Amino acid sequence: MTHALKVHLRVFEIHRTTLRVVTLRPQTRVRFSTNYFHDTWHIVGGPDSASILGRLMWGLAFQKQPGTVVLVDHAHLVPTPFDGDPPDPILLVPQQLTRIDTDLLRAFKLRWRRSPGSPTTIRWHTFGMPAALAAEDRRYRGWRAGDRLLEDRERMSRRAGFICYTAPAELLRRNGLGIFEMGGAGYHPLAAPRYSPYRGYDGEFQVIDNFDRDVAAAQVARREVFGDAPRLLAEDDQRWAVHAQMRQVLRRDR
Repeated sequence: MTHALKVHLRVFEIHRTTLRVVTLRPQTRVRFSTNYFHDTWHIVGGPDSASILGRLMWGLAFQKQPGTVVLVDHAHLVPTPFDGDPPDPILLVPQQLTRIDTDLLRAFKLRWRRSPGSPTTIRWHTFGMPAALAAEDRRYRGWRAGDRLLEDRERMSRRAGFICYTAPAELLRRNGLGIFEMGGAGYHPLAAPRYSPYRGYDGEFQVIDNFDRDVAAAQVARREVFGDAPRLLAEDDQRWAVHAQMRQVLRRDR
């Protein structure tokens, strides 16, 4: 983390709004997936994905230009490692800086598909992150007075085909640190429930140790069970059938 991460920047004018869209470069060899399970939106990846996502969140918290978002698009997305379902693009939005609505997202999605334009390469700095990770008092961790007000401004949902995570700068920093530090398999909660203390979180980041292996196995298992199945499996029974076949695929590949 001593060097800045090189990323791509594109600027769009849409509905009288300037969007500054930051994406990973193709040379950045990291992959993510998404799924919806147990009423929770998940971003899924391996340990390397946690490192990159943590840095993206931390840097996003310090951006100054209105309209800035981070997009993880299909160049860095793969089917889910559970059942081979297709992923959705991921959008990280700094709540204090950028305002988006569904109409804007739909128009941006169409523009992105038709003419994404040429990017500018910029450096994504994470100043202060090493010191925060090393801080003995862990001042970015844990619950503090006023957190409920912050969490009321945090959201994770699917909008216009994007998995959108929106959070104020303080939570982008805190969650960026927590995700970056994930050393192996596990979950990091995102978007605390706003209306009921008994609900789970609206979102999570999940690390799978053998992410690439499981993605490949899920794709093989899906083809073996359903052949050319619909893009999105409609029933839980279908997903469990793929997951059961995955165990056979993994045993064959040992």
